[in-house]
Amino acid sequence: MLLRNGKPEVIRIKQRWDISEIAELYQISARTLRYYEEIGILKSHRKTDSKYREYDREQCERLEVILLLRRLSFSIKMIAELLGGNDEDFRTALQEKITDNGRQLLEMRETDRLLRDLAIELSRKPITDLSTTNILSGYTYLTNKTEGMIPMNSPQNEKYRVAMGMPICLEICNENAGGLLEKIVALRSELEKTSCALPKIRIYDNADLPANQVLVVWDGKEVWRKNFQSTDAVICADEIVVQIRENCLKNRPV
Repeated sequence: MLLRNGKPEVIRIKQRWDISEIAELYQISARTLRYYEEIGILKSHRKTDSKYREYDREQCERLEVILLLRRLSFSIKMIAELLGGNDEDFRTALQEKITDNGRQLLEMRETDRLLRDLAIELSRKPITDLSTTNILSGYTYLTNKTEGMIPMNSPQNEKYRVAMGMPICLEICNENAGGLLEKIVALRSELEKTSCALPKIRIYDNADLPANQVLVVWDGKEVWRKNFQSTDAVICADEIVVQIRENCLKNRPV
């Protein structure tokens, strides 16, 4: 399929297109096309007794793959390796990109919350009176970039710690997938109605755990651990919430 500005386009039946037509069709420069050919990820045909390049439909489709991978932030070097490798290499690279992208999304969400909370705090007090611990201690999820800002021996240390390996953490915490953070907010409201408050809780990713393992710690002691294999993120999140609810009800003050 040939595209113009990201949309399919029906063009007259031709076997080959010259470099200027391809550059216009895909909105890239002729110089870029020549560069792709120089490094071996694209091929062209030369007109008889001419230096001008022509591209057939097969190379146009290959160019579309290159442009898609560039849109997904793959480097030219990585694209060359993928196009010269096998399908398994391609799948592995895509999964790594999905994991990296998910981690970035979580960090962006955290950054957005920090900016908003910081703005609120600054509307109430001068910057010299700001407390990082006060701002962060109420957060359910912290990335490893900000978790270290709260001393773990602080009086405000949480009762619960839910550690997850990567990349399952990204799926479970994604509001459009597992929705764990939102489920915990709902659990807190539910428990408050039963006079059983949900104590402080911290959810974080732990690179030392196996990829799909979840570990729940209550007051410094492990209370639940499970390896999730090919399980829907919503199911994973629901199981974690069940464990937290049961343990919270079990340990509530008499």
